[in-house]
Amino acid sequence: MSRDGVQAAAGPVAGRVDRQDRPSGARRTLIAAAALLALLGPLAVPAAADPSAAEVEKRLKKASHQLEVVVEQYNDLRLEVKRGRAEADRLQARIAPLEAVAEARSAEVGTFAAAAYRTGRAAGVIGLLHSGSPQALGDRLAMLEALGTQRGRAIEALATANNDVAAVQESLSALAAKEKLQGAKLLAKKRHIEGEIARLDALRFDLGIPDAEPIFANPPALPPGAASAAVRFVYAQLGKPYQWGASGPGGYDCSGLTAAAWQAAGVSLPHNARAQYGAVSHVSRGQLSPGDLVFYYGNIQHVGMYVGGGRIIHAPQQGERIRFDRVDYQPVHGYGRPRR
Repeated sequence: MSRDGVQAAAGPVAGRVDRQDRPSGARRTLIAAAALLALLGPLAVPAAADPSAAEVEKRLKKASHQLEVVVEQYNDLRLEVKRGRAEADRLQARIAPLEAVAEARSAEVGTFAAAAYRTGRAAGVIGLLHSGSPQALGDRLAMLEALGTQRGRAIEALATANNDVAAVQESLSALAAKEKLQGAKLLAKKRHIEGEIARLDALRFDLGIPDAEPIFANPPALPPGAASAAVRFVYAQLGKPYQWGASGPGGYDCSGLTAAAWQAAGVSLPHNARAQYGAVSHVSRGQLSPGDLVFYYGNIQHVGMYVGGGRIIHAPQQGERIRFDRVDYQPVHGYGRPRR
């Protein structure tokens, strides 16, 4: 209620009135209270309650998942740059022999051209025509034709190789510019999300939500082989922290852990969940065996390793440690078995 409203309600108090019209003591108290509430109305509204522990955990998981998406995008970009550089190295290795052949052919043709210049064009032709038998003349003409053909082929091959290298270099320049631009965007987004995670972690601490204790266990007995080696590796990483973009030994992100585990078993996998899905043989849920990989979400933003008993070991997300989870702890995209 506004002041005018209070005065209207307390009209006899505000003006000159007869004694018998004055309000009682109780009424005066109510009028004063109403006036105070009207003056302090905005300040008297109770403050919004802090979010519950469950809400904080929900927001923390959402922010952490957003960060993991960014990390996998960054890993994908690094793989793209790596493939471009490997292609440039391959083409550079091809062009060196072609340059050597072209130089050799150029030297041969240069020697012949110099000799023809010294003796004169007509003299060269007459010399060829009076060089002996028709067979000898034919042999010399064939030799010159072959020399010219070889030189032309070498120059053509060199030009093709140079064009290939130039195209790759142009692609690499574009890729480097793309990496710089996207890297800056991803880094800015990463910092924003990590700032949100730090804020939520502080709120969780204020609410007294304890951190989950890491669970350690011994790997199951498995037949000797690559899968057994990979499973033993992930068991040895239990309790280590999630670390974005890392592949050990102090910490891992999701695809860094699975790549490092299978690397320990002698099998190379790319450091990116979606790329790993494209590099493995796909199996069904019923065919899962320890060492197989489980991929999550529609666009494959996460991966873990199946270790038997309906469980995976994985590097979950920022602020958490490598741990066990149920296979279906998040929506499953598919299952894969690395090719030994």
